[in-house]
Amino acid sequence: MKKFAKNLIKTCFYIFLVLMFLLLLLFCLFQFGLLDNFVAVRFDPDKLVFSTSQVCMTDYNNNEITHNNQLKKNLSFEDIPQSTIDAFVSIEDKDFYKHHGINYKRILKASLKNLSKFSFHEGASTITQQLIKNTHLTSEKTLKRKFNEVVLARTLEKNLTKDEIMTAYLNAIYFGNGTFGISEASQRYFSKNTKDLSLVESATLAGIIRSPKTYSPILNPDNCIKRRNLVLSEMYKDGKITNEEYINAKNSKLTLNLNKNFLGYNDYYNAAIDEACEKLKISEKDLILKGCKINTYLNQDLQKVTTNEINKLENYTSTLCDGLILTIENKSGGITSFIGKSDYNLLNAKKQPGSVLKPIISYAPAIENNIIVPSTPILDEQITINNYTPHNYKNKYHGFISAKTALANSYNVPSVKIIDYVGIENAKKFANKLGLNFDKNDASYSIALGGLTNGLHIKDIANCYQAFANSGKYIRASFIKSIENSEGKTIYKNMKLETSVMKDSTAYLITDMLKESVKSGTCKKLNLKNLHIASKTGTVGSTKNHKNTDLWNISYTVDQTMCVYIGASLEELPSNVTGSNAPTNIAQSIYLNTKNTREDFERPKSIVEKDINELEYSKHHKLLLANSSTPDRYKVKMLFPIDNIPLESSSMFDNIEDFQIDGKKVNDKIEISFTCQKYLNYTLFCQNEDNVRVVKKISDFDGKIKIYDDKVKPGNFYSYYVVATFQNSDKTEKQSNTIKFYLA
Repeated sequence: MKKFAKNLIKTCFYIFLVLMFLLLLLFCLFQFGLLDNFVAVRFDPDKLVFSTSQVCMTDYNNNEITHNNQLKKNLSFEDIPQSTIDAFVSIEDKDFYKHHGINYKRILKASLKNLSKFSFHEGASTITQQLIKNTHLTSEKTLKRKFNEVVLARTLEKNLTKDEIMTAYLNAIYFGNGTFGISEASQRYFSKNTKDLSLVESATLAGIIRSPKTYSPILNPDNCIKRRNLVLSEMYKDGKITNEEYINAKNSKLTLNLNKNFLGYNDYYNAAIDEACEKLKISEKDLILKGCKINTYLNQDLQKVTTNEINKLENYTSTLCDGLILTIENKSGGITSFIGKSDYNLLNAKKQPGSVLKPIISYAPAIENNIIVPSTPILDEQITINNYTPHNYKNKYHGFISAKTALANSYNVPSVKIIDYVGIENAKKFANKLGLNFDKNDASYSIALGGLTNGLHIKDIANCYQAFANSGKYIRASFIKSIENSEGKTIYKNMKLETSVMKDSTAYLITDMLKESVKSGTCKKLNLKNLHIASKTGTVGSTKNHKNTDLWNISYTVDQTMCVYIGASLEELPSNVTGSNAPTNIAQSIYLNTKNTREDFERPKSIVEKDINELEYSKHHKLLLANSSTPDRYKVKMLFPIDNIPLESSSMFDNIEDFQIDGKKVNDKIEISFTCQKYLNYTLFCQNEDNVRVVKKISDFDGKIKIYDDKVKPGNFYSYYVVATFQNSDKTEKQSNTIKFYLA
């Protein structure tokens, strides 16, 4: 062990000597400018204005998209408070005003620390190097990139003053949540100009940049405070603030004043940038530096309408809230418009779906597996299944109803019963094919009502409805058609891969059920003239105070799927603001202010229409085919998948069942009672010694009836019986029992 330790120390010493030699060599080369001609990237002062740079992006018609962010502004040195500059210098580069772009002492210190820990986590970049890295170089972690960074940093120091470098740095640095530059960050987090930043606010912003997500004041406020206090500590050590200023600032709370006009990631441009970075595995900065061009599916006319709606979001809710509108072209899967309003990236956030999950998790898998059809009768009642007790809205239950009616009105109990028929795991496997992934704890019946552990991404849920509109073919929704490099060569193309995730009959029947929601259910506000719209609402409530947290309307036509989401922001939404009003009203306004197809959904050949015996259905809750003897008035047409048509026909009109009558004396009258069937005609006869007479004829009556015969006299015998016949024919008849009376 001692020998090993001695060898290790010896090895480390040799490595140290080599590093010192290389460091000395680089110092000499840089000092005399001997490496300047070997740099692959040339210094360009125009690139320093990174905060005004943007990726070239085009819409669906190849027109350029202009990214308008009202908070972006390049500041001059005089606009930046000294406390802000001191904060960044203390935490990022204490010797900024002493070195010439490279801090050799810091490099040596970092090297020794990395050597002692056998790692390479400790960095030594100066503010000058960071500026070069962020404006001239990609993020690749190679020696070549580091070499270019060091040489260009020296060049930068020769061309700009320290104050100019600091200004460019603060105008270019990334502060998280889609925020570039100190001006934008000041407005984003504190709703104020940079010149008005306090010491605490300056320290907060300086603390963010090392890891904008980890130290985000929105996403991770505790981490943000710890990092801010470290900045303050370094400023105190550097003599930039007094002990009293340090103590007061350190003990202050994190007070944000978020700018509500800031869209951040929640606009089409930034969403497309995010997708491009994901596809190419590079950063936004690298997209800009590489001169990439992004071709999107954006419809700018539609985007103007949806932006107008999101800007008046609070008019629909009467309170501050988050909101998002997303539209997808069904045939391509291209996202044609997107706009949101939130302190968070709404596309990355998981939300509770509520009832918009019902068609996906309960009804569609049940239809797909021939367990139900839209006309299947379901008893809507108070139930408990495996210790789970679902409740309908306002605890109202409706007896036997069709699955179609249950979904159109978003009743809870039927959805739970249906997922019980399907099996929770089978239902989840079906939803997985539509791009939805659930937490391992999502294993209870609450999933049938959209009650999940962590929720789902908004875009993914909207994408499921696109598959219903697209005859069961799933195409992953995308902002981007293609990406080109600076030479015009296509380096990425959206392949629009179609996956058949359900039968076209299932997709059509779900669509037909959701059209009923527009006609008579929770989406009636979308029952617009000459438009064929299928839609579903969702309302997620809080059990604590009976207010709402998430509101949905997802709707689609033949051409387009639209998702409108509203979520609680600073406070929960009033209980009277639900999915059937606020988001549905927004959807209605968008349909009324845009051009939409008048085309209806085409019924596939896999769907057939059959005559069902309406009386069997309404009275006995049986789904039986009408036969040749069924009167037309008792036939109702219903839709079925061709592989799940009812096999049994009704014999209701083939024969009349036996029935009995009862009777008694009531004063000077005779009371006859019996149970009528609506589809039969009844004639009550009275017979005595003299003749047979008709007491009364009954038709179109359902249920028990009482008939009184007052044309009787004492001292006579009377016999009563009833003859029943079908309404459409008197050839078949059935006679009841006979009851006899004697009036004394």
